[in-house]
Amino acid sequence: MEHVEERRVVGSIEAAGDVTLQRSLVGAVSAHNVRLEQSAAGPMMTSGDVTIHQGGCGPVMCSGDVTIHQGGCGPVLARGSVSVSQGGAQSVIAGEAHVGSGAFVGAVLSPKVTIEDGARVLMSTPQAAAFGAAFGALLALVAFGRRR
Repeated sequence: MEHVEERRVVGSIEAAGDVTLQRSLVGAVSAHNVRLEQSAAGPMMTSGDVTIHQGGCGPVMCSGDVTIHQGGCGPVLARGSVSVSQGGAQSVIAGEAHVGSGAFVGAVLSPKVTIEDGARVLMSTPQAAAFGAAFGALLALVAFGRRR
């Protein structure tokens, strides 16, 4: 059964099935599959797929795939693939990542990353790993210096 919210403001939605939000604002969403159409949501946790079209959300934890078209979101953690076109995401950790034309992603950590012409990625997997190692070394030096 699909749960549809249209032109509503809701604190949170928790559903065992699919949720479609159309021109709505929701604080948090937990469902199987979630589709945002011209809507905004806070954190989302799904056991299926997430589709965002002309909308946005906060952090996403997803067991399936994430597709963002003309929208954006915060950090994305997905077991499946993540595809962003004409939109953006803060960071992506996924099994596979595709950054399409007109898209921006801050950092991508994935074994397979595809970046099309016209897309921007601030840090890909090797760069993010190097940054993490350098940041860890810096924290270790600061901790060592404080002990003296």
